[in-house]
Amino acid sequence: MIDVLFSPSYFGDQLRQVDGVKILRSEWFQLSSVLEKHGNTIGFSSFIFSFFPLPFVNSVQSLAMINFLIYLLIFVFIIRYKLSNNRVDYFYLLFPSLLLYSSLALRDNLILLFMFISLYLIIIKERSWLGILLALPLLIFKFQNYLILIAGLIVFRCLRGGNTYRYLFFIAVVVLASFIPEKIPFVGSMHEKVNYWRYWLFVDNFEYNWDIIKQVEHTYVPLNTGFYLIYQVTSSFFYMLLKPLIWEVENPFQLIQSLENTVIFAMIILINRKKVVNEKIMQKILFLNCLLFVSMTINGLVVFNFGTAVRYKFPFIVIYFVYFFYLLKSDELFVKQAQAAWSGGLRIGSAVSPS
Repeated sequence: MIDVLFSPSYFGDQLRQVDGVKILRSEWFQLSSVLEKHGNTIGFSSFIFSFFPLPFVNSVQSLAMINFLIYLLIFVFIIRYKLSNNRVDYFYLLFPSLLLYSSLALRDNLILLFMFISLYLIIIKERSWLGILLALPLLIFKFQNYLILIAGLIVFRCLRGGNTYRYLFFIAVVVLASFIPEKIPFVGSMHEKVNYWRYWLFVDNFEYNWDIIKQVEHTYVPLNTGFYLIYQVTSSFFYMLLKPLIWEVENPFQLIQSLENTVIFAMIILINRKKVVNEKIMQKILFLNCLLFVSMTINGLVVFNFGTAVRYKFPFIVIYFVYFFYLLKSDELFVKQAQAAWSGGLRIGSAVSPS
C-alpha cells in the first residue's frame, strides 16, 4: 500500500498500537501481556480499540478505520445533543488535523472523545465535577491533558465575574508565581515538572542520540523565573499555535501544518471580536479561552518536535472551535428571541393604547 505524506513509522506509536490490539485479540483480551510489552498508555488504549466491531485488525489501516468510527461517533454526538450548526459542522468535517488523526492508528481520537464529552458536561451542562470525573481516563491516555483541564478550570474560576479587584489579585499572584514559584503551593511542583518534561522532550526530539544531543545541548534553555519566565510563557503560547512557521517547513506535511496554523490563528482572532450579549455565554467563552491559553502554553513550553506539537494541540483546537461556534449561535438566538419579545411587547402596547 502506498503511503501518503509519511510512512506509518513517522508516528512510531501506530505500529505499537496495532501490535497491542493484535495481542489482545489473539490472547482473549489478556491485558497483562500488552501492559508488560508496551506500557499502560498503549496497553489500555489497545484494550478499548480491541472491542470495536471490526473483524480483523492486522495493519495500521485497520486501526485507522476504528479511529474513523470514533470520528463519526463524535459527530453523531454533536447532532444528537443539538450542538450542530453550519459553522460547527463545516469546521468539524473540514479541519485538516482532525481528518488526519482520524485516519491514523493512534490513541488521539480516544483522547478527543473523552475530552469532548467531559467538556460537554462542564461547558453546556455546567456539571464540572461530573465532567472532571468522566475525564479521569485521560490520566492513563495523556495525563497532561487532564492536568491542563484542571488548570484551565482554576484559571477560569479566578477570572470569572469581571471584577477589577479579582483581576488585580490574579495578576499579583501570577507575577509572584513567576518570581518565586517555589514559595507557592502547587506552582513550585508544577514548575519543576514542566522543566522536567521540557528537557526530556528536547532529548526525545533527537531520538536519544546523545552524540547529537551533546552538540546541540547549548541551545536548550530551561524554564526560568521572573520576567524571562513571563516571556517564555507568552512566546510559547503564540509559537505553539503557529509552529511550524512557514520558513521552518521541511516537508509537505509541515507545509500543510503551517498553512492550517495561520488560518486557525486568524479564526481565533476573528471569532473573539464577535460581540456577545448573554452574560452566561460570555463566561463560557472565557473558560474556553482560559483552556486554550493554558493548553497552548504548557504544551508550547515542553514540545520541540513539529509533528508532536500538532498532535498535542489538535484536540484542544477541535473542542475550542466546536463549542465556541455553538455558543456564538446560542447568543445569536438569544438576541433574536429578545428582539422578538421586545417587538411583541411594543405591538401589544400599541394595540391597547387609547386612540
